[in-house]
Amino acid sequence: MCANQEHSVIRVVALLATCVALAGCTREPGSAVLTRGVLTVACDESVSPTFLMEAEAFQQQYPDSKIRIVVMEGREAVSLFASDSIRVIVLAREFNKEERDALAAAKLPVEEYHVAESGVAVAGHPKNGRTSLRISEADSIFNGSVNYWSGMKPRTLIDAVIGGPNSSTNEVFKTLVLKGKPFAPGATPMASSGDLVRYIARHPGAIGIVGAGWVRGWSDSVTVLPLGGPAYRPDTTAAAGQYYGPAQAYIFQGFYPASTPVYIYSREVDRDLSLGFIAFVTSAEGQKVVVKSGLVPKTMPVRLIQLTSEQVK
Repeated sequence: MCANQEHSVIRVVALLATCVALAGCTREPGSAVLTRGVLTVACDESVSPTFLMEAEAFQQQYPDSKIRIVVMEGREAVSLFASDSIRVIVLAREFNKEERDALAAAKLPVEEYHVAESGVAVAGHPKNGRTSLRISEADSIFNGSVNYWSGMKPRTLIDAVIGGPNSSTNEVFKTLVLKGKPFAPGATPMASSGDLVRYIARHPGAIGIVGAGWVRGWSDSVTVLPLGGPAYRPDTTAAAGQYYGPAQAYIFQGFYPASTPVYIYSREVDRDLSLGFIAFVTSAEGQKVVVKSGLVPKTMPVRLIQLTSEQVK
């Protein structure tokens, strides 16, 4: 199925029949110890809307708790985690080898929870006329090999915008699409994902990369460009030559070529409220928040529903 041609929708639905109840004895999810107090979480900016929603939902259910979500870029969160300045972080990628080696060398205890899947969306202004991109085109645009939009009149310079210098979005895209090559010197880093999407909406020559959850609600002013190409085939069950956008179903199936896992990492030895919050995020109720925010649940069973009322974007 080609995401930019087929008029049906495949939607991810979390099966919410089973819920991890936050009720039990001391130091079990739902005990007073695990649902009271204050917890500070450093959250990767690219997935921060999801975890702000998670914190709000948790606090509504447990009013004696306070979850402070401190939003920052991924490498900043990892740096604070490694220095023990903060003990729970959300990261929109796995630790890279350098980070894992440093944590192992320091013999730091780390708990890892794979809680969701996301993707790096490629978004452009509708006036550039593009409705999809070959992966090789995305590579050429963001590494600076191609500098002008083909077919745009008057001749228009490509205005590539990316995340900040410590952005997980940049790191994922550089690994999966640029295959390790650097971004073009002219690519402009933006202070936040919200700023990046607003910039694209105002500038006809703009194209940028941003966490998939950030493009929701911008369909009238920003075009999310499916990625693929004549030779692209995500697995043996899919036909070659297809293009896939960062729709939840395509991320879940592994069809979208710039997908990324979302982890919670914890060094909170006493656990307490941190374990309560993590248990909530991984429960059916917390995974429902993941779905609502546009990401893909990881700890609950998922089924796909095909609809025909709207187009996949």
